[in-house]
Order: sequence, then structure tokens, then C-alpha cells
Amino acid sequence: MFLRNLFFTIISIAIMGFFYSCELVNPTENIPSYIHIDSIALTTKNHPEYGSSSHKITDAWIYVDDQLIGAFQLPATVPVLNSGTHTVTIKPGIKVNGIAGTRAIYPFYTTFTSSENLKTKSIITINPTLTYNSYTDFAWMENFEDGGISLIKTSVSDTIIKQTSDSTKVFEGNFSGIINLDANKSFFQCETASSYGLPSGGDNPVFLEMNYKANQVFLVGLFANNSITGEVQRLEVLYINPTTNWNKIYINLKTALEMTTISNPIYKVFVEAQYSSTVSTTEILLDNLKLVYNN
Repeated sequence: MFLRNLFFTIISIAIMGFFYSCELVNPTENIPSYIHIDSIALTTKNHPEYGSSSHKITDAWIYVDDQLIGAFQLPATVPVLNSGTHTVTIKPGIKVNGIAGTRAIYPFYTTFTSSENLKTKSIITINPTLTYNSYTDFAWMENFEDGGISLIKTSVSDTIIKQTSDSTKVFEGNFSGIINLDANKSFFQCETASSYGLPSGGDNPVFLEMNYKANQVFLVGLFANNSITGEVQRLEVLYINPTTNWNKIYINLKTALEMTTISNPIYKVFVEAQYSSTVSTTEILLDNLKLVYNN
């Protein structure tokens, strides 16, 4: 009896060892669910004070139950190791300063959140529509649709920015802004007609949004002014490369603001271009400029 029991014990241990070794070689794999996002839209339909709904949301930052799954370039189909009902959060991502290596969540757009039933091996499709956060402060906007333009030439500029109604040059609406330079009028510089107080400390983001099309490089920057002493500091922010099609860019002004050395500054946005002989006539088109920040 003892020998028989010993035999069965040995056989049982051998069988258990076999199945355990199989688990080590072929461990159980979690089967994912999938979230698919074609695109993220922006609407300002119910908030005309937000201006144009033009955007360039390139990425989706996806969270499940507040846990970051990752940031994904759109369109994207994303595997998640969750099933059942979970809270899915999607935050809009942009290329800061138009640079692919500086992708980030855009802090001025709302976040999409919903309860979703995730099923293994199944795909759910979510295409969020967002708007601006209610706490976004629009310090300045220029869409070139009004009778006047809030960008004025400086004393060193050879020419001005004008409105164009040429349908081949207008981004949206009835007008866009146009700047032309040539060998005779070779330097352009304009600034906002008004000055703006902007937060330079803490974590408050400050951005300039812009639609543009240009056949040569141009510069965007800030003039920091001390209204009492008259002192002015020039802050170059970003040189923008030419593009054959209309583009949207989100320019981060935070670093420039932190470099300001003037006491109690107020700021003007400036745009500048030097004629390049690589083109017969410089043409820079602008639309939907928005200076935005969070208090």
C-alpha cells in the first residue's frame, strides 16, 4: 500500500510539474479591448466669443479610470487591458511651436470623458468634439473680418498688413490678412495696437494661435514695455517656416515671458519679415490670431 501510494504521489507531482512548466513557457495572455479614434473636432458654435473653430489637434492622450494609457497620433486604434464598464478620458494633443518632438496636451481645450463598456477583442470608436475651457482668457483676437485691423505697422516698417478678400487667399470667412514684400519694400514689422498684461510666473500657460500661409520665413515675437519709463525689450519667440498650404500653429510664449527683464511689463505681439530674394514677391497670409492664457 505504501509503495502504491508513493507511486501515485510521484506520478501526480510529475503531472503537476509538466503543466506548471507549460505555464512558464506559454503564460496566460491578457486579451485587450480596443479604442479607436479617427479625429478630435473643435466647435465654437455656441460660443462666438471663442472665435474660429479652426484647430490642429494631432494626438489623443487616453486615460482609463484616470490611468494614462499613452499619447497616440491620430487616427489611432489603441489596445487596453480592461474589460467591462470603465471611465475613458481623452485629452487633445498638439505639436507645440509646430515641432513634432514637443507634443503636449493643449490646456485651453476641454477634455472628453465618458463611461464605456469595453469588450475583449472588440473595438469601440470615439470621435470627441471639444471646445475651449470656460476659464480661457482671450486677451486678443484678430480675424480680419472687421473694418479695422488691430495690427499696426511700426516706425521701421516699409509696408503694412492689409485685408484681402481674394477667395484664393482667404482662409475662411470673407477676409484674411496679407503682407507683401519685394526688393523696394523689403522689411515688414507690425505690432498689436494695444498692450496686454500676461502672466509670466507659475504654471499659467500662454499661447498665440495662428492660421498662416507663407512663401518665406517670418518671425513672431513680443515687445515687453514699461509704461512708466518707456523701456522696451524685444523678445524673439519663433521663426515660422514657409508652407504652400494653410497651416495652424500653437506658439508657446511662456519661455519668452520668463526671460523678460523689464519691471511691471505689458506686452505687444509683433510679426516681422525681411524680404528674401528667393521669391519675386513675399506673400504672408494670416488669420485667426488668438492670444490666450489661463489666470
